[in-house]
Order: sequence, then structure tokens, then C-alpha cells
Amino acid sequence: MESYIGHVQTQLDAIILFEACRLGLLPRIRRRLTDRERLRIGSGCVFIWDEHEAGLKRWTDGKSWSASRVSGSFLCYREMDFSKKRGAGSSSSSNSHSSGDDEELRYKKDGLYKQSFSLTTATGLKLHMISYYKRSDLTLLKQPSKDEALSSIQIPMDLYPDNTTNGTAVPAVTRVPMAPSDTMLLAPAIAPAPPRLLPPANPAAMSLVPMMTPPPTLVPSSQPQPASPHSNNSLPILRLPSPPAWLNQGQPKKQDLPNDMLSEDRRALGMLDRVFII
Repeated sequence: MESYIGHVQTQLDAIILFEACRLGLLPRIRRRLTDRERLRIGSGCVFIWDEHEAGLKRWTDGKSWSASRVSGSFLCYREMDFSKKRGAGSSSSSNSHSSGDDEELRYKKDGLYKQSFSLTTATGLKLHMISYYKRSDLTLLKQPSKDEALSSIQIPMDLYPDNTTNGTAVPAVTRVPMAPSDTMLLAPAIAPAPPRLLPPANPAAMSLVPMMTPPPTLVPSSQPQPASPHSNNSLPILRLPSPPAWLNQGQPKKQDLPNDMLSEDRRALGMLDRVFII
């Protein structure tokens, strides 16, 4: 009834059995198992079938199994036992099942483990494998890759794709030069703007020229001024204070100046030589 008796441990073991069934060296399943045939399922049984030939997409064996877990290239299940009832003292809050469920989810003692593996060949064959085993029998079950009866099988690797790549055709290595990333293409580098030189908040604080006269003041004009296309009558007029009388007499001589100005204003007078009085 079964295709093989042993333990499928690796993907290579499964492919060896697929190739043996394809060549006719091992039997293939061509229909669903009957109830009597399901009772004969035990540790070491391996079932292999072609989806189109047998018309089977989902395998049924009449047993209860846990949720699937990935182990390498296989989906693994563990046999469950629903026959035991919950204890009378167990509270409903500690159970994750609904209140109407009176069965507790338990692993079956010394139960079976089930492995599932499938692939599609390069010629379009959809091959499936289901294997059963018990942990206590692992040392007693033979492995297909170590079975002398199957040692003469030559596997055409181009017929069986590498199932560990999750169906992707991307090679493992490449020599293509690396292209710039999308972020570099969409956002080119922009040179930072040069820093701006801001004027000082108080220009007088940065000046080295001493001030001799008070700064000009803004006073309102009492006399009407001629209209100008660039002037605004509402704004105050800037009027400069009259210069000292001794400045109108030309360049002052050293003896005409007061004695207290000789030592203090010598430097300032040198600056005034370059000032134009309007």
C-alpha cells in the first residue's frame, strides 16, 4: 500500500523517492485510501503521488493533527488525542477553548509525527509526499539516501528545482556592478549655501573713530518744503546741527586751540580733515 518504508530526513531523501517512483522502481498512490487502509498507517510509512495522476491535492488519513510547523523543507505535524475530558475542578478561565468545547487539546502519548513535502518538476509534474514516524523508531528506520537498494538512482538535478529558494529564480551570486540607490537618484546632493554676513546690531560699538559731536536727531519740519517726486511730506526731515564756529575759519592752527584740546583732540582733528561739511 505505501510507497516506501523508512524515514525521510532531508530534501535529498524525498527527491530520491520521487525519482524512484517516476522511474517505476517504487509504487505510487493513485487514489484515496479506504478506511481499512488508513488503519494500517504506522511509523515508517511513506506515501508518494502525482497530483494529476491520482487527482489528490489534499491528503486525508482520518487522524487528528496539531497545527503545522516548518522544519527545514518540511511541514511537520504531531498526532493529537481528543478523547480525554477536562477535569471537574478546572476553571473555564484557564482554558483557551470556548465554553461549549468539552475536550482538551492534548498530544497523543507515543503518537505519530507526520511530514509533508511537495514540489513541481521542470516538466510540470506536481509530486507530493507524506511520511509518518515515531521518535522511538528513528534509529530503526532506514534513510533513502543511505539505502543500498536506491543507491543506483541517478537524479537529474535540472528536473528537480531547488525548493529551498522559495521559488525565486535569483542567483546566489552576481558580478553586475552595483547601481546607485533610488534615493541618490531622486535627491541629488545640494551644495550648502554660503553663510550670510549680518550687520552688527550696534554699528557704533564696532567703530574705532571717536565721536566728537552728538548724532543727528530727527525733528519735525516747521517750514513747508518743496514737493519732490521722491519725497514724502509725512516723514520728518533730517537736520544736522550747525558746526562749531572755529571749523568755518579753515584749518585751525595749533596755537589757536585751547590747551585742553591739544592733547585730547589731536587725533580727532586728523580725522576731520577728511570730512566734508555740507
